[in-house]
Amino acid sequence: MDLGLSRVQALLRRVGSPHTKFPVIHVAGTNGKGSTTAYLDALLTHGAGVRSGRFNSPHLVEARDSVRVSGGVPIDGPTWERARQQITQADADASGRGSDAIHATPFELLTAQALLAFTMLPPDTRPHVLLIEVGLGGRLDATNVFPDENVLASVICPIARDHEGLLGHGLAAIAREKAGIIKENGLCVVADQRVGMLGSVSTANVPNADAALVESLQQACSDKHARVAPALIPWDAVRRGTPPTGSDVARLRAPVSFSFPLHATGTAVGAAPVDAHVDVSLEATLARLSGCTTALQTLWSIAHDTTHASDDGAPARQALRDAIRTRLFGGDAASETRVQRALAHYHWEGRSEWRTLGQHTPLLLDGAHNEASAIALRQYLDQCLDTYASMAARPVTVSLTWIMAFSKGKDATAMLRALLGTRRGAGAWECTSQRVGLVPFSTPVEGMPWVQPAPPAELTQALHASDLPVDRVHTCDALRDALAWALASKSESSASLDIVVVCGSLYLVSDYYRGSEHGMHQGQ
Repeated sequence: MDLGLSRVQALLRRVGSPHTKFPVIHVAGTNGKGSTTAYLDALLTHGAGVRSGRFNSPHLVEARDSVRVSGGVPIDGPTWERARQQITQADADASGRGSDAIHATPFELLTAQALLAFTMLPPDTRPHVLLIEVGLGGRLDATNVFPDENVLASVICPIARDHEGLLGHGLAAIAREKAGIIKENGLCVVADQRVGMLGSVSTANVPNADAALVESLQQACSDKHARVAPALIPWDAVRRGTPPTGSDVARLRAPVSFSFPLHATGTAVGAAPVDAHVDVSLEATLARLSGCTTALQTLWSIAHDTTHASDDGAPARQALRDAIRTRLFGGDAASETRVQRALAHYHWEGRSEWRTLGQHTPLLLDGAHNEASAIALRQYLDQCLDTYASMAARPVTVSLTWIMAFSKGKDATAMLRALLGTRRGAGAWECTSQRVGLVPFSTPVEGMPWVQPAPPAELTQALHASDLPVDRVHTCDALRDALAWALASKSESSASLDIVVVCGSLYLVSDYYRGSEHGMHQGQ
């Protein structure tokens, strides 16, 4: 993978510099970037009445769904195709002489196509602000092309070990690369970097953030003279709610509520004075907790930031800040209602998403693709089972079927241990059966030909050599076959709660969605 900015910058210049046309919220980090942009999208669109355009990667089903408008709707096909044609021509030959091809990478082409497509939308649907997720790292990522004055906020989501061969070894090195999106004299919002535990009754039970990571982020902010706002989850204020009644899928929820402190902007990555609070209710996944709190803090900080009237875009950006401040943070009941209504519109496919397989078997989809996100997925599943068991008349026995795929180069052993190491919950439930189905995901992945699945045979050997509590390991050629196996071999006991979990790679979750579109999964 060839990281760098020269090619994408040249490409954007050839198509009229679309990256200079919009205010931008730029989001980096290892985990929770997509959830953060999805919450930003919901709050802006459904709360502040601000049109936002969103760019996320990787895409879920096709490259077009990486670009979303109108609160999460994929951009229309004709606009997307026109942008593709212009970018392809610009990359190949701007002069017509055939001598100055750029040879941009697939992700650089995708990024440029996305930015150009936003400018092609009609004025009445064109975004007021862009929400841009970094592809990999930050400093040399193809999205790191925006003029300083266009960036309303640089957002750093939770950082964990991933892609160390490209970003450096250790959390401090990774943090330095991701902090490369911070702008000179800009605003930086830093998500909670503590490895929080759902169910913690006190912040005393939450480990501190890695000191080297925090120091690295602090140094980056200081070097850029950035204004800093922390988005700290108030773990001791998080309270469990009551899930809805009905089917097993309906009862397998873990709602929580809390009052979130909105912090003042300062110079430190750590704690800062609290300016206000906002009430929050959501599903208790770490991605949602982090994404929601980071999005709220980001918009609060933007709304109360200052615009330097040194360029033509300053009045529009100030008007945007005013709209966010008055409609979301006006300090009245109407603002509170808008925030709650907007949060309810949050949706991010394939991330801790409950579906139904067959007639009534609960199916949990999650694109967890590194150790930290695997730990978070297991915590969430255990929370859901604790809540389910708390409403049951008798102890609950659970049969878990895991269907997994991993990308080559990932630490599959660490993820398997994080996901499979638990058989008994804190509540009145016990896992009496744990099966694993290993599959490859479909290739080639559109626009990412280098992505390949780890061979299921290798993963099978790793599982057999481990001491993990697994009753059966099965390999299949495709997700469709694995889902059929999961249904055909589920527990025959009516007293057992059977759950299927599809995880390990967002590309595997993508296979599920493609199958759903073609009616491949019964019950969808």
